[in-house]
Amino acid sequence: MLRVLVATDFSDDGRTVVDFAANLVRQSGGKMYLLHAVEPCMMDAAGCITLEHHDGGSGEEHGEIRHASLLEMTNNRAHRAAEKISKKWDIPIYGKAEEADDVVECIHQFCERHHIDILVIGNRHHSLLSSILLGSTAEKLVRTAKIPVTVVPCCPGNKRA
Repeated sequence: MLRVLVATDFSDDGRTVVDFAANLVRQSGGKMYLLHAVEPCMMDAAGCITLEHHDGGSGEEHGEIRHASLLEMTNNRAHRAAEKISKKWDIPIYGKAEEADDVVECIHQFCERHHIDILVIGNRHHSLLSSILLGSTAEKLVRTAKIPVTVVPCCPGNKRA
């Protein structure tokens, strides 16, 4: 059974990447994994987010207020996205968000823990200057991967800046 990981940030640009991987999994009879690596600086910047939670059966008119971390919210989003994509493509999908000091290392460790066969990632076509100064996550993943990596253009209609 082929195990395919899509490293994603759940942006609209990533739909092409997810659809590519889902089609691959459906054709192979494998399983797809979605992973969003959340950097601590993002969680620190977001802080604790206040949510209103309505209790469906308690009869409370105003519900209750609770706090959720960005990681918890992102993990819930990953689970919901996995369910939605699973229904659309009729394939098994596991969605997860993890805290990552180093996004590239987090993705590689996830691949090892879950015995991933192929990593599918998107490439946003950063400008030449930003690629030289900062590099890109996609480039780092390809360079350091121990398994095959497929890079899917996120915005095929857009030209490089």
